[in-house]
Amino acid sequence: MSRSIGTEEPTDPTVDGDSGGTNPVVDGEPDETSPDPERRNRLVASLWPWHDDGSSADVEIVVYVVTGTHGGLRIPERFCRECHRFTRAADVAAARVDADVRVSVRSWWTHLPFALRRGGYHAPVMVVGGDLFRQGHDVPTPEEVVTAVEEALA
Repeated sequence: MSRSIGTEEPTDPTVDGDSGGTNPVVDGEPDETSPDPERRNRLVASLWPWHDDGSSADVEIVVYVVTGTHGGLRIPERFCRECHRFTRAADVAAARVDADVRVSVRSWWTHLPFALRRGGYHAPVMVVGGDLFRQGHDVPTPEEVVTAVEEALA
């Protein structure tokens, strides 16, 4: 799994701040990739539409988000909790697939034409292998994302 430059690990959405419950989408999948909890709990979106890190991947998962850090602007998670859940599901799915999967987190604000071109008009938008997979409040499970990645590979 590779991540695009300008992205960091998303907020761990296992705890729902409104109800105090857990999110069944990612239960049991703690994020231990960063020793610093503050860094682990940030969602950073790429602002630059022309940016490419040059890495080649078998499949790319692109998540267009409205929350997190967009350059110097920080939009709180409560504005769109689904953005963090989409990103987390993509990261978990990319780790489970036996292929090179790149997860790119991009700013909805600066990438709107690219999301619209794929048919995504309601953030967050997830594009798997160049095709619209999910958008809006329809949060995918990691298993559904794995299935979509495997279909994109076929």
